[in-house]
Amino acid sequence: MSLKGILGLGAFSTQYYLGEIQRKFKVRNKEFSTCPYLLYQIDFQEINPFLPNQFAVLKPKIESVLNEILSLGISELLVPNITLHETLDKIESPLKLFHPVKLTIDYLVKNKISKITLFGTLYTMNSDYLKEKFSENNIELILPSEEHQIWLDNFRKKVFDQIQTQIEIETYQNLIIEYSVQNPVVIACTELSVFALKNDSKCIDMADLQIEEFLK
Repeated sequence: MSLKGILGLGAFSTQYYLGEIQRKFKVRNKEFSTCPYLLYQIDFQEINPFLPNQFAVLKPKIESVLNEILSLGISELLVPNITLHETLDKIESPLKLFHPVKLTIDYLVKNKISKITLFGTLYTMNSDYLKEKFSENNIELILPSEEHQIWLDNFRKKVFDQIQTQIEIETYQNLIIEYSVQNPVVIACTELSVFALKNDSKCIDMADLQIEEFLK
């Protein structure tokens, strides 16, 4: 049986993943069931200043972390940070990753969804990384208005710092509803996942797809 691991990064987003994993695991199993895994926590400040794309610094740092994780016997790894997977794509490792982009594309193709609206960080929404990945699979990527992109980026920073207000949460959820009228909305930022609409087929959450695959 393969040993699953989770890379601990930012405290709030990592805790969100851990909480969702245990919540879903308990629902599917007996009353006191808890999901077995190894958590490998690093100091997120050692890599966060170099995100999203200072790859010359990020790549050796992450390679070192992955080697340490491998030495623990972990063979499957969940990384609770969407942006970091662009760096992970540049690293060769025997670790099986629960890759949010691949899982999302697989989901969209399976469900015959060919056009989506992307919610993420300002960088993620405007970089070529996701555009190219989706385009390779004949999926059209639509962006929110520039005003809403800036608002979303500011909101996810507030979630990271845990200073978001209830009004801001409601505004965010209303944006999902507004944009999902035309196309499904894909959530590509862990902080945005926290307050995304749940159990709504028009809101496709990369973090949730990772968690579902992790629990299989």
